[in-house]
Amino acid sequence: METTAVVDVRKEVLAADKRIRPYVIETPVEHSIYFSELINGTVNLKLDLYQTTGSFKFRGATSKIMSLSEEELDRGIISASTGNYALAIAQAMKNVGREATIYLAKDVPESRIDLIKSHGLNIVIYGDEAWDAEKKAREVAGTEGKIYVSPYNDPVVVGGQGTCGLEIEKQVKDVDTVIIACGGGGLLTGSGGYLKTGNPDINVIGVSPENSPIMYESIRQGEMIEMGFTQTLADTCAGGVDLDTITFGLCQKYVDEIALVSEEEIKNGIKILFEQHRLVSEGSAALSVAYLLKNKEKFEGKNVVLVVCGKNIGIALFKSIINS
Repeated sequence: METTAVVDVRKEVLAADKRIRPYVIETPVEHSIYFSELINGTVNLKLDLYQTTGSFKFRGATSKIMSLSEEELDRGIISASTGNYALAIAQAMKNVGREATIYLAKDVPESRIDLIKSHGLNIVIYGDEAWDAEKKAREVAGTEGKIYVSPYNDPVVVGGQGTCGLEIEKQVKDVDTVIIACGGGGLLTGSGGYLKTGNPDINVIGVSPENSPIMYESIRQGEMIEMGFTQTLADTCAGGVDLDTITFGLCQKYVDEIALVSEEEIKNGIKILFEQHRLVSEGSAALSVAYLLKNKEKFEGKNVVLVVCGKNIGIALFKSIINS
């Protein structure tokens, strides 16, 4: 595995963009009158929930799959996911005429498992939480000689996720701050790192759920740590992270702040995205919104981009949030 010292984020993003551009959507940016008035500034929403498979993760999955040789693809692909990466891998594999095996933990919502099954993946349910499934998937890949595809701990994947930032750079001028969800840190370090290398003055903020603060606590302690987590609406940002992940050092290098928001704040973010923009967003996609709402005075007069990164939420859960 490469180390952060040799990961050139901008180079990886530019290479990924050439690799994946025939397959991915350049997702739109929507100006928000509501959020702009809140901060007496300018707020744009980067709508990566409109990406193929309903989340930004299709960018990284496609980057990785399209980088593999026919021989590597023939050996077989294994990954682990809380849902969105599984969908992304499924579609990326369809584009090369293959299927993959995905390890899911028992805590993945039934609605998301049904969605994943509909995409033709080979699914293995293992362990109580995402970290268990991820470790098992790595072990099986090593034993069977297959290719393990990480959702975040791979420069080619980080480069793919960073194409979201490349699009922001083209679509929005004079950005002061970009606020991005953070689980394993692939989207945050890819997009935030790309924007930061183009303009060091951009303020890059990552947001995690209080119930799964793994990257927040790791940055605070100066090393990747193992810790438990509790259930969160931002379930695609929940769970353990590789202790050797390249995203830790990239966060240290490119991210100005990693912050936490509560479940009530995430719920409020989902509601406001629907009420003000008619967007159906999952919990992780509302993390950026929740942080802005919590700290609006901090951004007075600023030009802010909120990355709204996914829409794969169960209907029953979404209805319960909107009606609460």
